[in-house]
Amino acid sequence: MVLAGLGHMFLGLWRGLWFAVPSMFLLYLYWMEQWEYADVVFLSLGIFAAFDAFSIARRGHGII
Repeated sequence: MVLAGLGHMFLGLWRGLWFAVPSMFLLYLYWMEQWEYADVVFLSLGIFAAFDAFSIARRGHGII
C-alpha cells in the first residue's frame, strides 16, 4: 500500500481524494512523531480504501 485512495484514482474516481488527503496528513503526523497511533489509523484507512476500491471495481458500487 503506497497511499490510500490511489485505487480509486486509478478507477477514475475523484472519491480517492477523500482517502488520500487524510492519509497524507497521518503520514505527516507519523513522521513528525506527533501522534503515536497515526500508523494504526493510516493502516486501517488504507485497508478500508483498498477494500472499497476493490468493491467498486468488482460490483460497480462501493461499501460506503
